[in-house]
Amino acid sequence: MNTVQQLYHYCRTPHLGDVEEIVQINRLALPENYSMGYFIQLIKQWKDTSVVSIRNGKIIGYIICKVEKKSLIAFKRRNFPRGHIMSVAVHPEYRRQGIASEMMKFVLNRLKYIKNLKEVILEVRESNRSAIRLYQKFGFKKESVLKRYYIDGESANLMVLKKL
Repeated sequence: MNTVQQLYHYCRTPHLGDVEEIVQINRLALPENYSMGYFIQLIKQWKDTSVVSIRNGKIIGYIICKVEKKSLIAFKRRNFPRGHIMSVAVHPEYRRQGIASEMMKFVLNRLKYIKNLKEVILEVRESNRSAIRLYQKFGFKKESVLKRYYIDGESANLMVLKKL
């Protein structure tokens, strides 16, 4: 295999055939492990606002993002419609190569075409400094802290991007 083939890399929307690889990356890269059924449901509904990163025909990262039209929790006032980045992961062997940035550009570009989109939100572990820096690079700002958000008791920063 020549060097060009070894470095062949691109982003595309996910499809159901990607779910097993997405679940594998989720298990390797994140403490929050979601079920295959959860990913199937999200990809069926939100493939056009999500992305997978491919290198040499293998998925090496993903971002799953949905568009919320209203809150399921009545007391939570938010701007709708909004993008909600549900999960971001890059295979540990491919970190620090700009993969997450490339995928974030892809997703944010897709979200620009959602009519009347007010904002994009995400939750990130307070301890995940590299992810927080990535999101800040794209203009996300910390809005609040969600105490004991994760199953292990760690709090999350709720981050918001107001302008796409």
